[in-house]
Amino acid sequence: MGGVETSLGRIPCRAERPEPQKFAWPILLLPELFTAGSHLAVMLGYLATIGWEVYLPDLRALAGRHGTPPLARMGFDDLLALAGEAFDALKHPAIAIGHGLGGLLALKLAETRSLKAAVALAPLVPGVPNPLITRWAKRSALWLRRPLPPPRGRTLFELVLDVEPFQRPALVQALVADATRAADDVVAGRIRFAAHSELPPRLVIAGEADPFAALDQVIAFANSIGAATVTAKGRGHWLIGGRGLERTVGEAHRFLVRALGEELLLLFSEQWQTREDGGTKD
Repeated sequence: MGGVETSLGRIPCRAERPEPQKFAWPILLLPELFTAGSHLAVMLGYLATIGWEVYLPDLRALAGRHGTPPLARMGFDDLLALAGEAFDALKHPAIAIGHGLGGLLALKLAETRSLKAAVALAPLVPGVPNPLITRWAKRSALWLRRPLPPPRGRTLFELVLDVEPFQRPALVQALVADATRAADDVVAGRIRFAAHSELPPRLVIAGEADPFAALDQVIAFANSIGAATVTAKGRGHWLIGGRGLERTVGEAHRFLVRALGEELLLLFSEQWQTREDGGTKD
């Protein structure tokens, strides 16, 4: 797994710091349900190769510790609080990019923190039944107060369909149980999003053939909150699998540069000049 082990406050994470750094603000990566840091490691490294400083926090690491509920009882708001804590530890503005459930966290952070921008890849749609969160598995996990188990059978096959065949075994083996209450919050529609022009730029990238976040529902959700949209042609849910990684990151990168490019380049120019001068400006 790429990157170096570090932490954002009390939250462990992996980080990639490019040399030279081309953009002034870092990216905070937030993963999908059932996925661990290893699933986003390639994306972490790829973003770093094009000049972004990137952090991948492990929001599950504090489950059941320091006043945080156990994993089975962690709700969406608990995950959001931890993501906000990681963001605050950066001590300067940042961009949030998330996949699936992580995409919803990124969009919600745009309402609660001073993000520069947010990008949601194949976000789960609040209030819509989702095969990733089956009714039986969710009810059983809620009743037994256990973490939600990873998908199996056809659902698992559809989750990894866009992954290169040689990568699938490792991806499947690395899947983890996840926050039952947070998953229930999503499908029950308990999460509310604002829609007004004062929010930072937001982009939603949706897979054309996504079985877990249907294109029409994702587009309708994005429109309802005033986010820009891009459709990933021919792609399913896992938008960063195989050759889809370059296309998806390319769309996110273009959006960020167009929305923030002038300010990004201005700040980067000032930072570079400061380093060249060997000091800080008055």
